[in-house]
Amino acid sequence: MSFVESVKEIAGKVGDTVDKGIKTGSDSYKKMTEKSRIKKEIARHNHEMNIIFSDIGRKLYSEQPNSELYKAEFDSIREKEAELEKLNNLLNEMEDRQPCPQCGELVSKDARYCDKCGTRILTPEKETVRVNAEKITICKRCGAELVDAARFCDRCGTKLED
Repeated sequence: MSFVESVKEIAGKVGDTVDKGIKTGSDSYKKMTEKSRIKKEIARHNHEMNIIFSDIGRKLYSEQPNSELYKAEFDSIREKEAELEKLNNLLNEMEDRQPCPQCGELVSKDARYCDKCGTRILTPEKETVRVNAEKITICKRCGAELVDAARFCDRCGTKLED
C-alpha cells in the first residue's frame, strides 16, 4: 500500500467517524428538542388543570360557604380575605383613591364622577355642602361644585360666567 492510499484510507475512516458523530449529535439534539417540547406540554396541561381546580374551589366556596367538610379551609380563606381588604383599604388611602359606589372601580378621592361608569360620587362633605347651599354652580372646565356667589373656580381658576 502506498503512502497516498494509506492517507486516503485514514481520511475515509476519519470521515466515517465524523459522519457517525454528526448523526449521533443530530439524533441527540432531536431527542433533546422533543423532550423539551413534551416537558412544556406537560407543564401547560398541569397549569390548565390547576386553573380548573382553582375555579372548582372558588365555585364551591361561593355556593357552599358554610360547608362543614371544608370548614377549616374556608375559615382560612375568610381570614385572608379580611386581611386583604384591610391591606387594600390601607393602600387606597395612601394613594388617595376610593371605590366608586356603583361599579367598584378605584377613582381619585377628589373625583366628582367615576371615570369608568360616570356615576356621581358624593362624599359626606360634598353632601353636606349640597344640603346647606342655597345655590350650586358647576365649573364648566373641571366640574367642581362652587357655592353661592363665586366668580372663579376654586379648583382650576376658571372665570365663571355671570
